[in-house]
Amino acid sequence: MRVLPLAVSLAGLLLVAGCGDPDKAEKVAPPTVRVGGAPSSPAAQTGAFSKEGWFGGADGLHARLAIRAVERQGSKAVLRYSVTSMDSASKTVPLEIALVDPVGRRLYKPTGTTSAAGLAPGTTREMAAEYPPIPADVQKVTAITPGTAGEFTGIPVTSGSATPTSSTPTFSPSGGYSGSREPALPLMAPTSPSSTPTSSTPSATTTSTTAPGGNPVDLYGIVEGETQTVASSRSGVTVSLGGDVLFETNTAKLSSQAKDVLDDTAEQIKAKASRALTIEGHAGDSKLSGERAQAVQKELKSRLGDDFTYAASGKQGGNGVDISYQLKSTTSGGTSPATFRAQDGQKVGTRTASFGKDKRRLEVKPFHRDGAYIVAVFDIVDEGPGTTPPDASYPSTNYPGGVFGSFSIQVPGQKDVYRAVRVGPATPGSTSTYIDPGRAVFRTAVNEPVRGFVYLPAPPGNVTSVTFDAGPFGKVDKVPVS
Repeated sequence: MRVLPLAVSLAGLLLVAGCGDPDKAEKVAPPTVRVGGAPSSPAAQTGAFSKEGWFGGADGLHARLAIRAVERQGSKAVLRYSVTSMDSASKTVPLEIALVDPVGRRLYKPTGTTSAAGLAPGTTREMAAEYPPIPADVQKVTAITPGTAGEFTGIPVTSGSATPTSSTPTFSPSGGYSGSREPALPLMAPTSPSSTPTSSTPSATTTSTTAPGGNPVDLYGIVEGETQTVASSRSGVTVSLGGDVLFETNTAKLSSQAKDVLDDTAEQIKAKASRALTIEGHAGDSKLSGERAQAVQKELKSRLGDDFTYAASGKQGGNGVDISYQLKSTTSGGTSPATFRAQDGQKVGTRTASFGKDKRRLEVKPFHRDGAYIVAVFDIVDEGPGTTPPDASYPSTNYPGGVFGSFSIQVPGQKDVYRAVRVGPATPGSTSTYIDPGRAVFRTAVNEPVRGFVYLPAPPGNVTSVTFDAGPFGKVDKVPVS
């Protein structure tokens, strides 16, 4: 059946995940820093959510990233975090971190592009990023970090003090900060004279970005059924009905199946939709596309009457009809966000696939819920004989832009297929961004595990296990979901 055309990519946002060495991931409470670099007293220390991984691109920066806080500050939110280099060389990597509200099904993009420039071995750099304001009813968010550390779930959103508006002071290793206040974020300072040194150069290079799709942007769960594919967000739905289901071949004449399919679609619209319906037909030529849209509009109007408005049009390409509408009211998904997970569980399944002369091994870890979603977690290990190409991925032609687009889940005994969560609405002819690593390779050598993840819509009900279809690696049954 026809799958939805997919959305414009989130410009400048690198969504990547994984943990090359999960045994080293832990939740820690490092000392905070006062002006001049002196560590605070234990009572004043704040906890951090910390993981070790590789960041940037293939064979990028080896570092530990610790999230200190997400704070509401008036008309913005501020993420405070630190990066400690565990690498053997100075490196510059992008550090753009997205914040996800997994219950409200929205993604918050940083309002600037932040880069850790020239991060030297053994140094810690305190950093910060700004976002649009996060609503007061959002208590926790998930941070999607640009590296193999992946998703940092369960980060509390707290109230914070406003950023100073006076002129920005400068930092001197011997004399602390000059000026009357600490510098506006981002900032950095030494952790303590006797511990890991901290860079005294500016902590970040920030440039303004205007990414398409808005900010924050809705997240869309994609579910493929036997007769339809549904992409739904907190506020809108697009139902894609395949041409082979609705119509006789290369015509706008309804098939014998069409009545039952449109009856079911009309019932969904009655229950969920606001007044306006948009109907878009697809076929090999624009004339037939328009005729198909008109045929479906006529059938829906006979079932729904004048309680709705209808706008039908055709677009050349594809095979089927898309019906889009806004929901009567915005909806949340799931019951609660996940708690922070410093480590993944033990592997529950293994599959191996060949890629030319080389082999790679998939090691599946237990999955877990995060609000409206199930997070699929796994390691991919190069078994050789050659190294992994730095641009390797596992895409689907139906979902361009998804690093793990060929991966999905099903509930045992059911036929619906749950695909990667898309960032933003569909835009025909464009690739999309998904809640996945953004790239699949952060280490290229043989026998080096690379952790990956992908967010998938959570099926209804209390699902405790799923079948994981890992594309070229094959299926893994009975993957536990906690």
